[in-house]
Amino acid sequence: MSVITPQRLVHLSTQYKSLTDSWFLISIVALNICNLPEEIPKVYHYALELYANNGSPTIQTAERSLKTCQTLIDRHAVSLEFQNDKDLIKQKHVSSRAREALLKSAALGGLPKCINSMMLLKEATPLSLRETAVKRDFLLSEEAVKTERERGRQFWNSVYGKISNRVMGQMNTAYPDLWHYTFNHVYAPLLSFTDVLSVKETSLVVISCLIPQDVNPQLKGHLKGAVNNGCTLEEIRDARLLTIQLSNWCGVKWKGEVASL
Repeated sequence: MSVITPQRLVHLSTQYKSLTDSWFLISIVALNICNLPEEIPKVYHYALELYANNGSPTIQTAERSLKTCQTLIDRHAVSLEFQNDKDLIKQKHVSSRAREALLKSAALGGLPKCINSMMLLKEATPLSLRETAVKRDFLLSEEAVKTERERGRQFWNSVYGKISNRVMGQMNTAYPDLWHYTFNHVYAPLLSFTDVLSVKETSLVVISCLIPQDVNPQLKGHLKGAVNNGCTLEEIRDARLLTIQLSNWCGVKWKGEVASL
């Protein structure tokens, strides 16, 4: 049974007023964490209809986007190019943000899930909207590494604020490699990279990653971190509620109440 229906697409895009431009990122990430990668292209194509093709959030628009999505999958995204030239930039922007949200979720929800989701998203992506170049510089000079780690440090401190050193110390005493791996391979090169998603959007993506996994200790920290990163209380509330709703549709059960601010 399909989780994402036309009615649910309209709900996701209209019921969380503060997430006008980010609801689809949060939805895609939540579906990835819930291990339903086959549902992700449906959200992606509906977002393309709304933002790139100036569609209205209606059942008819959702039905049309689902039909386009299935057509692309059936034809392996080779023979159907549906965008107009004037909309290509908008479509590339939506596509790039969707991929970046999934990539950032890899460190929080697992690389295998991310790979599966990214591969299925690729199959539903028109050839002209696929990424062909690396976004990050992985061949860093010594000076560039220092710059990247300073950026990572700023992001870490922004998330954890006054308790940054305490959290670092707790991780370091649990296993020194845990802290160094988290900082040098997650926060510095991945989460703090803002060429595609902003700091605010990254915080919302992180929240969406954590809720389905029932990890309240980490969620509490990142809910507060989202405030520190400039998210409004309404945005955080809506991101939490959207993710809970979508997780419920996916069959997620929690041990207790999901943490909130």
